[in-house]
Amino acid sequence: MPTLWLLLVLATGLGAGALIFGVRVVRRSTELLPPVILSTPASDTAVPHIPSLRKPAVSVIIPARNEEPRIATLLRSLSTQSVRPLEILVVDDESTDNTAGVAREHGARVLPTPPRPHGWVGKTWACHSGAAESAGELLLFLDADVELDATALERITAAREQAGGVVSVQPYHRTTRMYESFSALFNAQVVTAVGVGPASRGLFGPCILIEKGVYYQCGGHEAVRDSVLDDVDFGKSCLKNGTAIRNYLGGNSVSFRMYSGGPQEMLNGWTKNFLLGAGATPKGTLLLQSLWITGAVTAAVQAGLTLAGSSVALLGGWFAGAAYAAYAVLLALSVRTYGSFGIGVALTFPLHLLFFGSVMVRALWIRAAGGKVDWRGRTVSLRAHKLSDVGRASQAPEAAPGNRG
Repeated sequence: MPTLWLLLVLATGLGAGALIFGVRVVRRSTELLPPVILSTPASDTAVPHIPSLRKPAVSVIIPARNEEPRIATLLRSLSTQSVRPLEILVVDDESTDNTAGVAREHGARVLPTPPRPHGWVGKTWACHSGAAESAGELLLFLDADVELDATALERITAAREQAGGVVSVQPYHRTTRMYESFSALFNAQVVTAVGVGPASRGLFGPCILIEKGVYYQCGGHEAVRDSVLDDVDFGKSCLKNGTAIRNYLGGNSVSFRMYSGGPQEMLNGWTKNFLLGAGATPKGTLLLQSLWITGAVTAAVQAGLTLAGSSVALLGGWFAGAAYAAYAVLLALSVRTYGSFGIGVALTFPLHLLFFGSVMVRALWIRAAGGKVDWRGRTVSLRAHKLSDVGRASQAPEAAPGNRG
């Protein structure tokens, strides 16, 4: 009887994983940022919609706080675009490094943020301030760690014209050092929570393109001024306004390298984001994720017990190996759509599950204890009901002494 229950757990978890990850594998070609359509109609016959020849002026807005090591890569990639933006505005969010100097060296217009009103999060205030100074018809909000290939801006604007409304892109996650591969499951969580394609439930913050008039109709960043999850919440604000949103995966066009500052930066970043991602995920999807995790942990434990020759192992060697391999293959096929996560991530999935679980426990513990995490020189408080940027001591009484916001 215990063996039957064990097989049921393994089968249920594998089925749940197929529903979560398999969809990404099957739909990958339709979820990637589409190529630019270069052809024009040969006659007056009805043809599918194609982008117009006139390219609307794009204002690129980059909120940047302590991004000196990263922002030059983005600015260099913007200078090589097949369709050039009208302007590049780097909004310096009270950086304590040379972010502003690097931005000026690469030809961007640097805007220092005005004094931040009480109740605003740093990033939302920076985006709001940049939008107020922009001159373009379209606003492209980019995180400073993003990198674009030479046709990315053209592809993003064409996608917005085809889909209408607001377009956002989840960048392909480039990894360089081994610790960075432990972001694989978190990338899956983010994409699953927000959604890709026409069923998108929010926006991906690293890359958002919106018409300026629509931006203000949806309330702009003022509508989400106190939200650390501003991208998802702004997407919801757009949907509430009746504006369609469409999300894509960046593929080889839009990429980023997250948490290049080291393991501690990655730990704090995912701790900050974990509760947000879980809170934005539909309950049905959370159930599927829980079933998959339970099955994957069971497969890993049984494989370990069998390999060790333990008397409490309930599966034969070949069956335990097959179950482990099935979970590894499913993960291998999926995580490569999110970033440069190779076969090594899949083969060592128990370690990644352990890290994922550790971050979850840490985030819940910090929230329950009313603690904080450091992020880009600001203190972020994980409150019981919402996450708040509490950085500026003069305007937010919960700020840690001596911390600038």
